[in-house]
Amino acid sequence: MRLTPVVLLAFAACTSAAHIDEARAPDLGKRAVGRHGAVTSAHPLASEAGLAMLRAGGNAIDAAVATAFAVGVVEPEMSGVGGGGALLYWNQEARRADYLDFYPSQPVERWRGVRADSTVPLRVAAIPGNVAGLLEAQARFGTLTRAQVMAPAIALAATGFPVYPVLAELVGRDTMRLKRDSVARRLYWPGGRLLAMGDTLRNPALAEVLRRVASQGRDGFYRGETAQALVASLAAGGHPATLEDVAAYQPQWKRPLCTTYRGRVVLSAPPPMGGLQLLESLELMESRPLASLGLPTRSGDAFDLMASAMRVAILAHAGNDDPRWKAIPARGLVSEAFAAQWRDVVGTGRAADSLRPRDARAFDGTVAAGCEALSPYPGGPGVAPAGDASGRGQDFAVRDTASGGETTHISVVDGEGNAVSVTVTNSSMFGSGAAVSGFWINDSGWWPRDANAIPAQVPAAWRTRITTIAPSVLLKDGRVEVVVGSPGGGRIPFALAQTVAYVVDYGLDPLDALRMPRMYPALTRRVEVENGFEAEVLARVRAMGYVPVAPTFGYARVYLIARRGGTWVAAADPRHDGQARAY
Repeated sequence: MRLTPVVLLAFAACTSAAHIDEARAPDLGKRAVGRHGAVTSAHPLASEAGLAMLRAGGNAIDAAVATAFAVGVVEPEMSGVGGGGALLYWNQEARRADYLDFYPSQPVERWRGVRADSTVPLRVAAIPGNVAGLLEAQARFGTLTRAQVMAPAIALAATGFPVYPVLAELVGRDTMRLKRDSVARRLYWPGGRLLAMGDTLRNPALAEVLRRVASQGRDGFYRGETAQALVASLAAGGHPATLEDVAAYQPQWKRPLCTTYRGRVVLSAPPPMGGLQLLESLELMESRPLASLGLPTRSGDAFDLMASAMRVAILAHAGNDDPRWKAIPARGLVSEAFAAQWRDVVGTGRAADSLRPRDARAFDGTVAAGCEALSPYPGGPGVAPAGDASGRGQDFAVRDTASGGETTHISVVDGEGNAVSVTVTNSSMFGSGAAVSGFWINDSGWWPRDANAIPAQVPAAWRTRITTIAPSVLLKDGRVEVVVGSPGGGRIPFALAQTVAYVVDYGLDPLDALRMPRMYPALTRRVEVENGFEAEVLARVRAMGYVPVAPTFGYARVYLIARRGGTWVAAADPRHDGQARAY
């Protein structure tokens, strides 16, 4: 079905009060209920764009792609065409999950002889994957046209949108860095005055980039005028990428990681993404009946089980890597048998003084019951290299998002039961701090520790750094029960594991699950805790050896859809400005 001009002009107003559960009127915007489909994202206009696709007859892929392009316009600090991400798609009719990795990546040979310098922002950029990935997913699985799914983003860039408080605050906070960039000065300081809340932000240069993509496909970004501008900007910052490198970028179709939790099948992002940490956390948390222990905000035992499980799972991510460069025993790391090896430190009532990696290679040939028919991430004897299975001692400095990172997430379901969980990112706030043609260039790359670090024979022509993003889907009885994902750097797997537990173990409403205070463990006994944990609980876990402290930075923001009977309940994390839409 084609979008009419009326739909294109009115997409930002297509959700009425009738689509909101009236019993929860105070949650207007943060929670939406519908039978036909739902979208939740970090900005209401982006969620409206996705909902417009569903109403126009599109499927979950169409809605997710439209939302992703739109959120890159209205939330430019977090994502956009200069970044990348990952997408997990559940096709209900085919009973199949497909995973697309379109994270920014780099051709390795280009870095021979280039001096490492992480203080030069554009040295840590990579070839953007956002456009290639979103178009690839839409072409393979979407039902609407490319022009239809990109129309809302083009309209938002061309006509503008009101500057909201978070964007105004972040631009103002980053003034010293951003004002060095001529594109940023034109966008955010028109006439020399910083845009204020409520001012209209227009981005005609980005609108033109999006129009080229809508008419020419990936060539509208990876070749021609946009590619030339991108390479010129990278070269000015000392980056060795060429036009040939930009044109050669390809997203990667992979099999998702798969395990089970409380009778559900859990699908998530394979290496080098953060699904390893999330799925191992869930496997370890399943060792005891969590709900019977009480909420972790009120129960020291529940706190201990959650914190110790997530703490151990940090090691899985510490050994993560691009599997083209190093084989990872991923199936072993998320297996029930491997989780059983950690019973001596998980949920014991005493925080272990230290944790060291344990070898998962012996378990890598196993497939969790319930995952067999889904052709999960490959494994088996011999897939991992000999030696330390932790993944340490790499020849490259890999910039992980463990200590920060700015990202965004979109969860979508449609009336056929299809679901999409997609996380897109610039990596850092405003990426590298360099903009071109109206969009920010990511800082998602790796770089050699020194000019001689690249081996003579490289395992693969391209390399992607590790990241904690983990778009995920939970299935129950062969149908989608939960679609979830999050931005938040190294806090992503922690936030997702706790959210899954609150929805599955405790049966909380999706918005109530997102309201729950979260904890963020470390490999040390230190645990950062948000406000809301009872003082008696904190005293008890301190006696167990944990060191609870206030969070030192930011927070993760979860976007969640859960099936409740015959309806979808979508929720947007109250910690941020996002909103949910459904019909």
